[in-house]
Amino acid sequence: MDHIQFLCVRSEESIQQSPPINDDHNLENDVHISGHALMATCPPQSHIIEHPKDPYPHKMPELGTPDLMRLLDLSSRLPLDGEITPIMAWTMIRGHPALPLMAEKDIETMKNDLVGKVRCYGFGAVLEEFEVRDAIEGVLAANGYQLDY
Repeated sequence: MDHIQFLCVRSEESIQQSPPINDDHNLENDVHISGHALMATCPPQSHIIEHPKDPYPHKMPELGTPDLMRLLDLSSRLPLDGEITPIMAWTMIRGHPALPLMAEKDIETMKNDLVGKVRCYGFGAVLEEFEVRDAIEGVLAANGYQLDY
């Protein structure tokens, strides 16, 4: 079970096991629902209730350039101190002057290096900006490239 499904199952279990909260305002579930329930990759509630232990076959939505640019614009408005969102990290990689020197395996190496460094503190995925720079520099060093900044 992946991270999002785990959080949604835990949220659903807490709703079923605890008394309603704020019943007079009909908001009893708001206290328990994780923000992950709003993500496009979140399993539907029916799957969470009926098959909580079965992995949900996620499929990432197909996003075009306009959608990705909107996501980048929105993420750039967040007050992040030294942290960046995944779309900002991808933009850093794509905008690096050495990108034309990199092969597909280099991108895969960076992805594998960075995926374990992504953190979610309840408001969305972030990673340290220096981690992205280190990943880029690590791939370049492994290929014998040295850029003068």
